Amino acid sequence: MADVFPPTTVRRDPTDVVLVVEVTLPKISSWLMHHFESQDLPEHLLQHIRDLDLLRKTLAPIYDDMRAGDSVWLCRSREIGPLHGHEGVALVRDGRPIVYIRFVQD
Repeated sequence: MADVFPPTTVRRDPTDVVLVVEVTLPKISSWLMHHFESQDLPEHLLQHIRDLDLLRKTLAPIYDDMRAGDSVWLCRSREIGPLHGHEGVALVRDGRPIVYIRFVQD
């Protein structure tokens, strides 16, 4: 799925993110659709957001590393400002983000 979200958007043990809310796969899909609804994304990208099986594959770095007791959270960068900040999804273990995938760069 590198053509959907490049590997540079996947980070391990990030220290610059704040946990916002715990989410499920359908909630991630809705969140992404909300963020990208005003953009004219190609259909193949929209399909990866709408189709939960494809979205789960896109989020493989998170779901492949999940263990019992882990959760998935929407996150944002600690610093937000003009042209600075990001939002994404993280695998959280023991209250700490372990794998973070950035989706929105401000």
